[in-house]
Formats: sequence, structure tokens, C-alpha cells
Amino acid sequence: MTRTELQQRIIQKLETMESDKLAFVTIFLDGLDIYSDTKNQERVSSNIEERKEAIKSLRGKYASSSISSEEFARQKQEEIDWEDRNR
Repeated sequence: MTRTELQQRIIQKLETMESDKLAFVTIFLDGLDIYSDTKNQERVSSNIEERKEAIKSLRGKYASSSISSEEFARQKQEEIDWEDRNR
């Protein structure tokens, strides 16, 4: 069945449905929305965790370093300057 055919079939069934069943369908559809939102959040969380792990694995020998890259570059430049002065 095509999407349009499915929608038409659902509408036909809804038009003849009693109020209590319509209320049930509404609750069911709300549950589907919540389920979909939860699944999307799980996927996003999973992707974020995977990215964090990838970043951690790329840090190499400086993984335990708590300094920023700018601070690291500054310290390296100081070391280079010191070596140049002491040659």
C-alpha cells in the first residue's frame, strides 16, 4: 500500500470509531511519539559518547595533560627560546 492509501484507510476507520476507542488511539499515538523521541535521544547520546571516545583515543601521550593547546604551544616556544639561548 502507498502512504496515501494507508492514510485514507486510517481516516476511514477513525470516522466510524467510537469515542473510547478514539481516546485509546490518541494515547497510543502519543506513546509512539514518546518512543520515537526516546530512540532519537539514545542515538544522539550514543553518537556523542562515540565521539568522546574517539577524541580520547587521539590524544596520545598527552592524554593526561590538563593544559590547553595554546598553553602547550606557549610552553614549547619557551623551551625553544631557552635552547636557543643556551647553545
